[in-house]
Amino acid sequence: MNGEVDTVFALYRTCLRQIRRLPTDYLRQFFRLRVGDDVRAILDPKRQHLQPTKIRRVLKDLRKLEGANAGYVKCFDYVLNTAYGRRGPLRWEILDPLRSEPGVPPPPRIIPAVESSRPPQYSSEMTALFGSDVSRMSRPLNKAQLAHPPILPPRANPESPEALALGPFSKRREVNIRWRFFWQELPKTTFPLQTVVEESSGSGAVSPTTDPAAVARAGARSIGLQNTGVFEEVEALASPPSRLRHSAPVASRNSAATPAVPSFDSHLPTRFLRRRYQQLLARIPVLVFKPPREGPAGPQSGKFQVRLSPNAAKRQAPVHRTTAEADIAWIQYAEDVDKRKSKAK
Repeated sequence: MNGEVDTVFALYRTCLRQIRRLPTDYLRQFFRLRVGDDVRAILDPKRQHLQPTKIRRVLKDLRKLEGANAGYVKCFDYVLNTAYGRRGPLRWEILDPLRSEPGVPPPPRIIPAVESSRPPQYSSEMTALFGSDVSRMSRPLNKAQLAHPPILPPRANPESPEALALGPFSKRREVNIRWRFFWQELPKTTFPLQTVVEESSGSGAVSPTTDPAAVARAGARSIGLQNTGVFEEVEALASPPSRLRHSAPVASRNSAATPAVPSFDSHLPTRFLRRRYQQLLARIPVLVFKPPREGPAGPQSGKFQVRLSPNAAKRQAPVHRTTAEADIAWIQYAEDVDKRKSKAK
């Protein structure tokens, strides 16, 4: 037993050495807590059934940390996705509150006597995220598709010709299809880290805020890492140096009054790290809530909008391949052949 404990502690120390090489304090704190919780679960005799799973996860995290510190793009993206809720437990902690909406009753049961037959509920935030191409990895879904999934057969409508000819569709199958559609589309959607509220001042200027009190006052709710500064740090780390210099206050030259600009503390090239954070921003949508207001045509209700940070990398950018000399020679040969054929005609 002592040998096994020594092996676990040796693995923990190896992970800590890799964690200390990560480029930001947030990443170091996140993985220190994550690996520490896994190691405590491994050593807990009451949780022996979790030991194989936790050991595999610690070994996987160690391999990814080593690859990230060596400059491998996929390993570094894995580290960022895990720490910022693009995958793993943090993603589900952000997602779980959005599966219901305060003050709105759950949808009615499809099978009246079975409580678990309620279809999935799409909150206002989730409806906006499912319907935006910014937060979707595939085609956006409108409200009609959420209310009646495309994979649901026409026979599910009791007034359809199929239902009239073949009889009513199975309610249990309808429940299963609706939940299958929900779980199929959920991984194709990215979720924000917080809710941003656009408040209008008396002069008409619009100022965004993430303060939980202001968000609740506007009629929205806080989600994820609300008002922790994590998303703002990601934006600052993804900003080019020229943009940071222009956005810095000119009048305030006192370093004590001016907050420190986040920066990287790493052996990896700054350009490589900045590019990774720009691509991370492309996977973090900005959920903006516009409170109800009086418009020219009357009162307008509040609504959610999904945007992308201006510092985010462009999604689905073209892939440029370096052409070798042999490839260029073959291209020129093909062009010459086409010219000869056109002259012969």
